[in-house]
Amino acid sequence: EGATGVVKERMDLMKRQQKDMKLIGDMAKGKTPFDAAKAAEAARDVSLTAKKIHELFPEGSAGGHSEALETIWKEWDRFAGHADDLETVATGLASTLESPAGEDWKAAFQKVTDACKSCHEDFRAKKKEHGQH
Repeated sequence: EGATGVVKERMDLMKRQQKDMKLIGDMAKGKTPFDAAKAAEAARDVSLTAKKIHELFPEGSAGGHSEALETIWKEWDRFAGHADDLETVATGLASTLESPAGEDWKAAFQKVTDACKSCHEDFRAKKKEHGQH
């Protein structure tokens, strides 16, 4: 809410990834019927958007509405590595979903989930509890 420029662009990208992950996650949990083609399309989208992460975090774009920590620019190689890992594991998930061998796509999905979490734990500000300052 209220973000502009590159901060809004990256927030929109992360919301898009979140939507893709929810679609696949709901299938993994059995909340929605499994559809390999839709899940693979969502995984490919996560991979494509992961490629854009580097350019959406220019130095000096923390603060304001951003949840990005300054640690991103202090540890850029590690941050960029997380983005690259996400791209790799999301591509792997898509390939697994598209494979006729019926491999365990849920294990591949867990790798994507773990990639998201590891980056958020290291480089994203924790959401404040309502009512606390």
